[in-house]
Amino acid sequence: MKSGSTLEKVIAAVILRSQQNSPPMSADGHEVQKKAQLLKGFCDAANVTDCQTAVVRISSIAAAAIALQEGLEPSCR
Repeated sequence: MKSGSTLEKVIAAVILRSQQNSPPMSADGHEVQKKAQLLKGFCDAANVTDCQTAVVRISSIAAAAIALQEGLEPSCR
């Protein structure tokens, strides 16, 4: 089943630029917005990590939603 996502199109073209994004150590989404704005147009997908180094951070789902609003396509793992 095809989704039509940017990630799917890039994988089909065999060229992928991805970025791993560590959520900030706070619940403030502004840091995610800033990073997403910087990465938009430079990467095809952004992997948003969850519970990195066992430190409480903003939820990866919340961070991915903010990144999506900023035009960056998230990939949560």
